[in-house]
Amino acid sequence: MDGWDFIRLVHALRAVSVSISSQDILDAQICLDQFPDLSEKQILKSLFIHRPQDLVMFETLWRILIENPKLNVQDYSEDQEENVVLEENQDSAGIGGQGVGRGSGGVSLTTKGNILNSSHLTNLIPFARIVELTCSGLELEEMVQKILAEIDYYTWINSNDLAYQRRELPEEAWYTHLDSRASLMQEVRQQVLMAQVSHENSWEPLARQHWLFKPLSTLTDEEKDLVKSSIRKWARKLAQRPGSRWKTSRRGSIDISRIIKQSVQCDGILFNLSYRQKIPRVPELVVLCDVSNSMAPFVEFLIYMVTCLRARFRKIRVFFFIDSVWDVSDFVWDDDPSGVKQEIKSWGHKASSGFTDYGNVFRELVEYNLRELSSRATVVILGDGKNNYRPAQSEYIAQISSKARNVFWLNPLDSQEWDEPDNMMKEYQKYCSKVYRCRSASDLQRIVKDVF
Repeated sequence: MDGWDFIRLVHALRAVSVSISSQDILDAQICLDQFPDLSEKQILKSLFIHRPQDLVMFETLWRILIENPKLNVQDYSEDQEENVVLEENQDSAGIGGQGVGRGSGGVSLTTKGNILNSSHLTNLIPFARIVELTCSGLELEEMVQKILAEIDYYTWINSNDLAYQRRELPEEAWYTHLDSRASLMQEVRQQVLMAQVSHENSWEPLARQHWLFKPLSTLTDEEKDLVKSSIRKWARKLAQRPGSRWKTSRRGSIDISRIIKQSVQCDGILFNLSYRQKIPRVPELVVLCDVSNSMAPFVEFLIYMVTCLRARFRKIRVFFFIDSVWDVSDFVWDDDPSGVKQEIKSWGHKASSGFTDYGNVFRELVEYNLRELSSRATVVILGDGKNNYRPAQSEYIAQISSKARNVFWLNPLDSQEWDEPDNMMKEYQKYCSKVYRCRSASDLQRIVKDVF
């Protein structure tokens, strides 16, 4: 590997949010020089990848920069003019078997019990077809699903599932099929990402697939665990913040007044410096969480965030709402959101129309809870601002804003969507200290650093 490829790889990894320190780079250069017989790829992977979740990013970048430095659509299409025939079980007839394709490399994956060799993966569909889908403006997952349909993937897995249920497929062949299924899905996704990077001439398509930047509603179970771990760390950080009072300390800010007093007592002689630190205070927090249908993709993470905050804050009140409010501060919270979801479902059936009414929610809070709101409290609203064409009643959020220390609104929608006719964010925004987009882990991280 020459120095230019090395630099490009490091730059690309950093561009897609893989953390690489200067020490990692130095260690990699030393190892590449001292161990020329070892695989360069394995050396760099072991030194640059610190989280299993980043392995896919590394593999994709390696293929783009090192294995396929010049993506040529014409080359791909010429190489794939002939249909690919997968290894088959000669004793069993396949189901379907027609393939879809587009007349240029369509294949069938439907033969019962066949073994998908990894060397065939790149030939399942012409790269030119993937580029064509990329230019159509579809999202990544939409393209993946379309490609899978075109190579008859779903018929293939259904035929194998049926064969296994009928005990026509040996156990060993079944597990081999499952591995092939996962490999195929990963390969298709990598091919699509490569096409997007080539089309946009940017690493942005890859960066969007990092767990920090993916929408919370599209995360895998493994990525959800990463986000939950991050939320726990942020909750610990939020639990205490410097107050307005000071205390004597061994280090911190120099305490000028104390130094002067000591020097006066000692005839103006200065013996040592005095320091002071702010006394940590436990902030008061009021959380309002929209649990309507439009917020359903984000509710699990909002609930988890509230759970972590409740575990850290001594003074916290939590309200759920749709078109009216209910206090869940005394609810028994744990890491499993199923109990909270059941509470939301049961309450919604008996006390809500299912359509959000922010105006009525703010009115109820002012009439029944405003007196209990401290002037030192911070109000955090988690919602999309969709009011279903009902009156905004912004005078009530104005009263809440005038009473509380701060009002922060976390909205999963992009700011362009706030202009929709049924969205009241533009009206409510003027009464908030700050409004943030909050639909990914990176958004949560930025909010914590900025606000708390």
